[in-house]
Amino acid sequence: MNKIFYEKNNYYPWLICFSGLLILVVINGLTTTSLSVFDKVFINEFHWKRDELKLRESITNSVTLFFILISGVIIDRIRVKKMMLFGSFVLTIALFSYSFVTNKYQAYFIHFLLGLSMITAGSVACIILVSSWFQEKKGLALGIVLIGTSLGSAIFSPFNHYLLSEFGWRQSFMILAAFPTLIFFYIYFVVENSPSDISIKALGNENITNDLLIEGMTYQEATRTHLFWLICLCGFITFYCLVGTIANVFLHLVGLGFTETRASFYLSLYFIMAGLAKLFVSIFSDYINPYWVFSICCIMMMMGCFGLSMMNIQFVFPSIALMAVSWGGIYSLYNLIAIKTFGLASAGKINGTINMFEGGGSLLGPVMTGFVFSINHSYQLAFTINAGLMFVVLILSLRFKAFMLKLQKPISPQ
Repeated sequence: MNKIFYEKNNYYPWLICFSGLLILVVINGLTTTSLSVFDKVFINEFHWKRDELKLRESITNSVTLFFILISGVIIDRIRVKKMMLFGSFVLTIALFSYSFVTNKYQAYFIHFLLGLSMITAGSVACIILVSSWFQEKKGLALGIVLIGTSLGSAIFSPFNHYLLSEFGWRQSFMILAAFPTLIFFYIYFVVENSPSDISIKALGNENITNDLLIEGMTYQEATRTHLFWLICLCGFITFYCLVGTIANVFLHLVGLGFTETRASFYLSLYFIMAGLAKLFVSIFSDYINPYWVFSICCIMMMMGCFGLSMMNIQFVFPSIALMAVSWGGIYSLYNLIAIKTFGLASAGKINGTINMFEGGGSLLGPVMTGFVFSINHSYQLAFTINAGLMFVVLILSLRFKAFMLKLQKPISPQ
């Protein structure tokens, strides 16, 4: 019995870690940018305008804006496993229903369901889940999990293109619905909310009764810090620029003369590089200065947006590479700082509020970038605007760093 306990105590946290990775690969991979591979066929078949088409992504992200805080409150009360089961079930229904779409309003409702799946089984739930299993090596564990937010799109972008070419878009969505179905049963049989649920310890935790899910600041304490609101503001602007650019980059590359296959390849390359950057920054988060890294990443993303605005195919690869690496670093720092600073006791509400601001940026980014294209018939001005906004985030990041240094001692969890 002691041997079984010892072995479970050592391998189960890592099983949960890779479970979080697997869940995010499917949930994020099938609710975000990889679906843009179907954009051109929708335009050709339904004759939607660019801003009408991109309103789908904005609806998905608006669910994050309006419901993520409610989702966070529910997570704090019923824990993450039930929420993940709900999210994977909703994603199955949404993808299967997509194969029957005949007008844009049906597509809009399905993207509403995709948004529900994201906020109940996506990154917030997975970050809280995995954080409760690691007292030590939390940065490494979260880095592995956060790869899933990029790896999913990297895998499903070319896979969706393959399905589209072989089966057509309607049957493709029927096939894709099988993935969240499998995840539903995996979560049901494998995932546990915390080590205390199966009477073992979190990795590096000496006390089996010490549940990390009850440690940390209250929501009221967190919202009284300058750091919390600065994270929210930077998150809003950053997500506006990043999601707005990446959601339109497939059509931008096709417009520059790239084939659809090559454009989907660049999307995959972006997500692979972003995933690796998330892992690298997370692993070394305890050894490098996160404040300077954040500012450097802002500069890189600004340069990436500006490079894409040059409308020159020679700048495509370096621009996408800059955006991928910078986004991986920034995304990891947002999540790591939030968890390490505020703890897990109210992580659902705290991370939910931060994600609500990020959702606001994600809501406006794709449709506004598409709207600017519709006016100018070019992405040049749209991407230039996004580059300018990232310069604003760079300036804010200097204050971001100052507030973190100032508040680090009094707000660090005990």
